[in-house]
Amino acid sequence: MMQSKPKMLIFSHICSQKFVTGAEKLLMFMTRELLQNYACTLVVPIEGAIAKQARALGIPVVIQDVPLVVSLYLALSHFPEDIRKKQQEPAWQELFRLINRERPDVILTNTCVHPLPAIATKAFGIPVIWAIMETIEETSYTPESAAIIERYADYVIGISETSLAPLRTPGMLPKTRRIPPSWEHSGLSPDLWQEHRISRRNQLGITNEQRLIGYISSAIFQAKGLEHFMLMAVSVAERFEHARFLIVGNPVDTVYFEKCMGHARSRNLMERFRWVRYEDRIETIYPAMDVLVIPSLSAEGFGMTALEGMVFGKPVVVYGSGGLSEIGNATGNSSYVVPTGNVDGLFRKVSGLLGDELELAAVGTRNAKMALSVFGLPAYRKLLRKFMHDISGIGPPKRRLVRGTMPTVYLLEDGVLRPFASEHSFLKAGYRFEDVHAVPGAMIAALPHGAAIGQSNKPSSIFPGSSKSASRGRGRRKRKSGIKQAAGRRKRTGSLSRRAGRRIRTRRRSAVGVARARRRR
Repeated sequence: MMQSKPKMLIFSHICSQKFVTGAEKLLMFMTRELLQNYACTLVVPIEGAIAKQARALGIPVVIQDVPLVVSLYLALSHFPEDIRKKQQEPAWQELFRLINRERPDVILTNTCVHPLPAIATKAFGIPVIWAIMETIEETSYTPESAAIIERYADYVIGISETSLAPLRTPGMLPKTRRIPPSWEHSGLSPDLWQEHRISRRNQLGITNEQRLIGYISSAIFQAKGLEHFMLMAVSVAERFEHARFLIVGNPVDTVYFEKCMGHARSRNLMERFRWVRYEDRIETIYPAMDVLVIPSLSAEGFGMTALEGMVFGKPVVVYGSGGLSEIGNATGNSSYVVPTGNVDGLFRKVSGLLGDELELAAVGTRNAKMALSVFGLPAYRKLLRKFMHDISGIGPPKRRLVRGTMPTVYLLEDGVLRPFASEHSFLKAGYRFEDVHAVPGAMIAALPHGAAIGQSNKPSSIFPGSSKSASRGRGRRKRKSGIKQAAGRRKRTGSLSRRAGRRIRTRRRSAVGVARARRRR
């Protein structure tokens, strides 16, 4: 009989209705590859494009909203308070119920803004993989943000050195892996690219002699640098009569978008520009272009759009923002990496390509070869297989000792919490105080409770020091000397709550101290 695959619960932070983000694309690509080793289930907040894609692959989909914590990614001072507020919402208890119901062997949570699945899963003792697809903002609180990921992740997958840079601490180094994204080349239908080029250029009114410079972003806002593209474009348009420009993306900030268009409008150049709000079939849009420009102003976690342009054999000019610089350097395109914010640098690089047709063709051909060599599917699978081998032995514990905010200690087994009837029952079962894990009270409230372990049916009242009424009852039945002896025993043994609590508080103080020390450095 074949052994079933271990189960992986994959949490996507969003599920876009139509305009699928780069992070969603990367998550779905990774999920398809993980199916070789895991029985995957996708958790999304709402119905949307990637939920549909997952079902088409035979992947079960769970619709459950899990609150995001954007301030963790922004490394703002109040992100711990934001986490606490989210943990007061009903969705927090529902998250525990989901994990307990699905009973995964491991979970994967996606992006820095999605910490709650990691925090909740850690309470079960289930291994956590945290996929980092962006770069935590650099502030004085970045070490504290990184400390959250270090505390709750057993493994971290980063898509670039840039995304992993804030996490390169001594405690994180052993559990971080860099696995850059890739693509399924056959799925892009390369034999149809020339046909798509002719068709799309005809739709856009672009002749064969004209050169089309493209800009692509699933969501257009200031950090994506459209205004810098427009400033470059109007200068290029005035120098090269055969230059045309294509903008692909959904403006989430319409005021900003209109401001950007104003640069062309004020120079009477709007007829040289084309705009496509969204195109989910990238194999029909990239072939139409002759040059791709990615002027991102913030540090990109990777820069998949730049890699896609290279895959389609296009020269790609980028700002050196985070992962974009890594892609350029890795593919021999360092000369086409421009310092972030240098619009004149973009102008000079694009002008150089438009003024030299041989160079334009040569750079595109080289990019296609280098993209496949450095980032192609064989390279990706080699890294992923090694990671799968490294984590092949991990899994959740069969039993786990837990305690919430109350003194009662429970044995978590088969998804059911069983309270210990007494300290004697706890010790008789062979357990130790130091093995008790503090978990959120919401977990204790969310999970089903089973029969008590031991004889008493009032587990919370029989731990020494945890019930005044029980002590008074014993005192009335004993002599004064007997009471002193009982008090002595309580002082020596302590309660499960106090012993476990002291150990947990010590660990928390140590963790906070480390984070503060990092911030001071």
